[in-house]
Amino acid sequence: MTLLASFSHPVADAQHAFRRILKAMSEPGVMVSLPSLPAWGRTSVAATAVLMTLVDRETPLWIDERFHDDALLNNLRFHTGAPVTDRTDAPFALLHAKSAVDIASFSPGDNVSPEKSSTLIIDVAGLSGGLTLRLRGPGLMETRAIAPQLPESVLKFLRKRAHTFPQGIDLIFTCGENMMALPRTTNVEVC
Repeated sequence: MTLLASFSHPVADAQHAFRRILKAMSEPGVMVSLPSLPAWGRTSVAATAVLMTLVDRETPLWIDERFHDDALLNNLRFHTGAPVTDRTDAPFALLHAKSAVDIASFSPGDNVSPEKSSTLIIDVAGLSGGLTLRLRGPGLMETRAIAPQLPESVLKFLRKRAHTFPQGIDLIFTCGENMMALPRTTNVEVC
């Protein structure tokens, strides 16, 4: 079993990462960098930092087969204690950009319990250089254009996504040491 180091300064780095994740969630499409640490398995540094910050022993995590390896599982178990599940109603899911999984199969919550929705952490090839997405909604003073390199399955989901707030799926895109987010409240137009 190979265990990798976590944050260099666990408390300060976790707080810093949490503030950066909150910034990305409250300002859709803004790219933020996260504290550097060794990536677990085939995940990016940013995906590892998001997992270190947001999951714990009470938050089940669904993991894409492309990431499902001993390095990730051992470090996840040791550093966070998060249980791994095959249920798509898990609060968090870690997906590879080339995943064949239908994003719409994850939980959007319901009117009574919108907090039971899923947050998807999708490791992508780049946070720029893809199709342009025009964002508007809460957290945006004006329309914002971004162009992460998203697979067709994610673009298809964004095109068909129903806006039934407070229900919905939150998306976090990670690449290298950076991330950006599209919360469920963001209206997205794929150009």
